Amino acid sequence: MNDFYVVSASENDGISLFFEEGWKPALPEFNQVVKNPELGGFADSYEMKADLERFEVDVVLEQYIASSEFVRMCESQNCSFIDLPLKIVLLGGAETEREYRFFCVLSRCSLLDSENSVFTLMDERLLRPSEEREGMSPVYDRIDSFVPGKGVLENLFYCEELKQVVCSSLFKADYDEKGLAGLEFQKIDDDFVYAPWG
Repeated sequence: MNDFYVVSASENDGISLFFEEGWKPALPEFNQVVKNPELGGFADSYEMKADLERFEVDVVLEQYIASSEFVRMCESQNCSFIDLPLKIVLLGGAETEREYRFFCVLSRCSLLDSENSVFTLMDERLLRPSEEREGMSPVYDRIDSFVPGKGVLENLFYCEELKQVVCSSLFKADYDEKGLAGLEFQKIDDDFVYAPWG
């Protein structure tokens, strides 16, 4: 059986979770919670000025940054994503020694087995009008027991229920084996609770 993990930025890999960044040219506006960006809206390559003295991690998903090593691993796992050349310029004008890419996960999956999970949906009165939410997945107020469905074969994807990137145990094992840095993983198991509002 395949296990799944919620993927987030690691606080232990020597990079601030929040840093000032400036993209040149500017990235197109998109909201991955609603839908994936389209490749046609992007430039051929990017430069990002980061308010950092050093940048040594392999991936910061929230800022759409990944090392070439991370991208190659994703290719080997048949993940679906956008990647474009990215030059990172640090404080004082120094450039990173490693190659980086703009990186955005494109696979989207509904992972929750709704018949066997325990959850509460968001109160309809707190959401946008239903006509504005047409085609969107339900909004979960809380998931106390998250049982993954059996049909998900992707190794790295945006989980519709959690509104976060999730990976398979195969992906995590490959990441750990390669000694990559920048991510931490929370297993979706009996102890996992999704409570975005506290």
